[in-house]
Amino acid sequence: MIARRDLLLAAAGAVLARPAVAAAAEEDRDVLLRLLAREDAAALAYVRTAPEPLPGLAAQEADHAKALRTLLDAFGILAFPPPALDTPARKLVDAPEAQRLEAAIALEATLMEDYSAALLTLEPVGALQTAASILASHAQHRARLRSRAGLDPFG
Repeated sequence: MIARRDLLLAAAGAVLARPAVAAAAEEDRDVLLRLLAREDAAALAYVRTAPEPLPGLAAQEADHAKALRTLLDAFGILAFPPPALDTPARKLVDAPEAQRLEAAIALEATLMEDYSAALLTLEPVGALQTAASILASHAQHRARLRSRAGLDPFG
């Protein structure tokens, strides 16, 4: 039979663990919100620099954003700020046409960095799987852009 003391200790442990779980969930939410802002910015940048350096990049970035919004729905977040250009996306939009490919490569590299960092902090399996899949997509974008620029795709 379980002693009353053991039950009290287990209950106290659960209460103490709850703030840590809540803090982890809040951190996951914040990471996903930052990634969403990056995806929205990238999609907006590719739309504003038409023609895209690779056909379909804007649509793929928008698909990434949709996947992140689905994850954020689990956190009860249903309203999102309007898309805005961040610094790497702004550099692409502002780049002269001759430098847009280089700016797109740089944008994809920063997205890869952000997703790589996110994989080290995200806890939910679904979030990890989604972030890893999106990271792979950005790696592919970067390789294809580098190839189009005449560079080693894996350099």
